[in-house]
Amino acid sequence: MEYRGKQYLVFEGDEPNSWRWAVTLDDLTTKTGETRSRGEAITQIVLLIDGALSGSARRTGRTGDTE
Repeated sequence: MEYRGKQYLVFEGDEPNSWRWAVTLDDLTTKTGETRSRGEAITQIVLLIDGALSGSARRTGRTGDTE
């Protein structure tokens, strides 16, 4: 899926009420995480993307960081 030109994935986790997500913020930065609901996962993705595009997000250049 895509939000503001950034690609992201949301999928069910292994446990009940578990949703995993991943978002590519730039060529070197991918963030991943796990939440209890799909809506919460999308909210986290939107906040990360909005923060990255506004320049307020910390840019580490690392891949696979978990929030």
